[in-house]
Amino acid sequence: MLHTLIKHDLKALQAFVAIVECQGISAAQERLNMSQSTISTHLAHLEESLGVSLCQRGRSGFALTKAGHQLYDACTLLLHAAAEFHRDVQNIKWHRSVLSGTLRLALAEALPEALNQALSRVIETAYRRYPALRLSFDGGAAEHIETAVANNQADVGLAYFAQPQKNLHYQTVFNARQNVYCHPDHPARQAENLSPVSLAEDYVWVKRGFVHDGHLSGIRPSQFTATAHTAAGARLCVLAGSHIGFLAEDDAAAAVAQGRLHALLPQQATYLLPYSTVTRATPDPRVNWFVGQLGAALLG
Repeated sequence: MLHTLIKHDLKALQAFVAIVECQGISAAQERLNMSQSTISTHLAHLEESLGVSLCQRGRSGFALTKAGHQLYDACTLLLHAAAEFHRDVQNIKWHRSVLSGTLRLALAEALPEALNQALSRVIETAYRRYPALRLSFDGGAAEHIETAVANNQADVGLAYFAQPQKNLHYQTVFNARQNVYCHPDHPARQAENLSPVSLAEDYVWVKRGFVHDGHLSGIRPSQFTATAHTAAGARLCVLAGSHIGFLAEDDAAAAVAQGRLHALLPQQATYLLPYSTVTRATPDPRVNWFVGQLGAALLG
């Protein structure tokens, strides 16, 4: 069996892993950036070579056979070893003191100010130390950033990632404080015996569609009448006085200083939102340098 598997290139095995983790061929298309027919061909070739059925597909859904489970476990070990091998080869190929070429960054559209400042310092250092290094910037929603990194369309992503993918590497670099805010004239500000429970049950909220506030904070409001898919949209609803809701502390700071927003139960109705870098399992030294410099800039 091992001799047979060695004949297969890593793409076929990576395709199988993606099929398993995405729970189907069609669902794996975006991650692999392959057509459904190409993925099906990889799967059929594996099954033919091994002489076993790896999964069951049909109206009842997707399910691995016993052999499929065994191959998936073997693939996970193999791909991890291949990633380590590739990393070692890259470190031999690249001299760490000389960085060149293009490093492709994919950043969330609204990052905390502390992260933006740290990124600015890293960019300045990059161009001062390594004149041959070039940076390119792209952005979008977190899931699009993950797809770009997985498909080798970006080298480093930076965002809040709600559901990390198994085939990518994540490193938390910053935690952004999130508080519940209201307009100064909102009834919640004058309420007696205010608690996280009464906040959740007695007031109308704006839901942030890009963050799992309830899961991360433990506060699960019962009344949502607005959904915002951007931080600006959530802030508008709270500033209007019609809703309360979670906002990033640094995003609300200016309005708080101007008396236009008020934090509710800042010691209780609060949590930290993790921002992480995402890279492929086999980043080159440019990626390692950039992520390390970003961490150092945030500590500084």
